[in-house]
Amino acid sequence: MAKIIIISGDLAAGKSVLAKRLSRHYQIPYFSKARFKEILGEKISFEGIDENKNISRSSYALLRHIGWRVAQVKGSVILEANFHTEHLEQIKRDVEFTGHKVELLYLTGDLDVLFERFLYREHYENRHPVHLTHPLRSLEEFENYILKLRNEPEVLPRKMLDTTNCDQEMIFEKALKLIGSLD
Repeated sequence: MAKIIIISGDLAAGKSVLAKRLSRHYQIPYFSKARFKEILGEKISFEGIDENKNISRSSYALLRHIGWRVAQVKGSVILEANFHTEHLEQIKRDVEFTGHKVELLYLTGDLDVLFERFLYREHYENRHPVHLTHPLRSLEEFENYILKLRNEPEVLPRKMLDTTNCDQEMIFEKALKLIGSLD
């Protein structure tokens, strides 16, 4: 049976890298909220946090639309973002209507390690400006954000994938075991 695979979880846990790798492995498309946000940010000017949030909401709407269309034709796709409760509730309603299967992989990790990755990415990986309007400058701010996300109600069953002390190959192998086949 075809599936919608949702990759969500902590900031800097390796969601995008995993989504790309799974896309190649299963030979199905993946779509990322971050990439949609970058595309929209290049076409629509944004100055402050409110305009940036509007771009984020539009990016989530695009992901939901793709998920809905894929579910209608019983296809498979990977959707990657830091999905919050309201986004997952919408996707859940859509797939319940069509009877489509959804797998939610939730990537977590040690907060100190994730914060180091987050800071490195922010400072050295030439991040798109659309991702830099809401900085998390301290470990405490980062932890509060992550813990709030982790403690949101579980709308869809989470298949937890702890990335602590794992390289990309180990994370990929863990994900394959959690997802199984698309048949």
